[in-house]
Amino acid sequence: MMINRLVYLANVRLPTEKAHGYQICKMCEAFAANGVEVTLMHPRRRQLDPELSRQTIFSYYGIAPSFGVRSLPNLDVVLWERFFPKSIFAPVFFAHTLAWGLYAALVARGEGADVYYTRDSGVAYWLTRIGLPTVYEAHVVPKRGQRWLLQRIARRPALRLVVCLTSFIKKGFAEMGFPEEKIVVLPDGVDLSLFKNLPGKEECRRRLGLPLERPVIGYIGRFRTMEMEKGIPELVQAVAKLPTINGQEPLLVCVGGPMDVVPGYLELADRVDAPRERFMFVDRVPNTEVPFWIRSCDVVTIPWPWNEFSAYFTSPLKLFEYMAAGVPIVATDLPSIREILRHRENAWLVEPNDECLAQAIFRITTDRSLAQELIEGASRDINNYTWERRAYNIIIALKIL
Repeated sequence: MMINRLVYLANVRLPTEKAHGYQICKMCEAFAANGVEVTLMHPRRRQLDPELSRQTIFSYYGIAPSFGVRSLPNLDVVLWERFFPKSIFAPVFFAHTLAWGLYAALVARGEGADVYYTRDSGVAYWLTRIGLPTVYEAHVVPKRGQRWLLQRIARRPALRLVVCLTSFIKKGFAEMGFPEEKIVVLPDGVDLSLFKNLPGKEECRRRLGLPLERPVIGYIGRFRTMEMEKGIPELVQAVAKLPTINGQEPLLVCVGGPMDVVPGYLELADRVDAPRERFMFVDRVPNTEVPFWIRSCDVVTIPWPWNEFSAYFTSPLKLFEYMAAGVPIVATDLPSIREILRHRENAWLVEPNDECLAQAIFRITTDRSLAQELIEGASRDINNYTWERRAYNIIIALKIL
């Protein structure tokens, strides 16, 4: 199957401060870099944040306008969520997903593309029903309504490929009846150009106003996802347990927001008798600035607790950015993380609790030889995980099928 034109249909608010918006746009950019003409279609949604309302996808994410963007009419039911209980809003949202998916699929059909790409179950359902060649990208093993929808398309000839972030998602889709030969596992990626010629740690700290002498422990990414904590409370407690390092108070720097949860983290620090001077919380920063924040750190962390999503379904963007930035990684030892990271080779993996996190952070920040070994291992591996390579692998898979 030759691919000259691709339409990416995304039923999400764009631009968005959440990671999925960046991932979608980087994939569009990566397909374009592989010589494909790309059009991204998304619904018109109200932006409550004035900063978002003033920016385009390209300016917000700091990417070149290498693909087309088309916003489609939409009834923004998300604005109704605060007025209804979840039991009422959920079926309304599902019905809207189906309705917009049908409308978007019919509009997209007029583009005459070689392939239609989406990570939305409602869109995928209608694309395949209409008979358009479809790639569905799976970020979870779906439940309830989404599962029912996707099972309806599992054997449709128009479904050309399912792209899964982890092997666990692939297993779930195979159990749902999807042909295994149509499923590929491709984790997320990174734009290595953002990390090329990156300044050293001290220069990055000067640029960002961070202390030069203190050991800095970093967490870069959203503090919560889908109303789930991503390990910041455990990280706060871990930093509370740390002694001084080389005579200096350690500093935990968390970058990504949302900031409304920060008072709770600081109250937790008070309860565990950790001085607030050990903590710095920063809202989302532009994607082009993320490498500077990572490089400023002595160690970076993925402190996720054990839950189904974190353990089996996630491929965090921060993981690949950490690897590219040349900073040692401490991460909780979850199955999804182990698909990329290997203990003592390209990261230090620990049990998901504050005590183990504290021990690992102290060891990495005081053992320069070990830290350098982990950096070198990650630097060797990261070339396998670029956005362009990911898009290329999808194109090759479609050509073979």
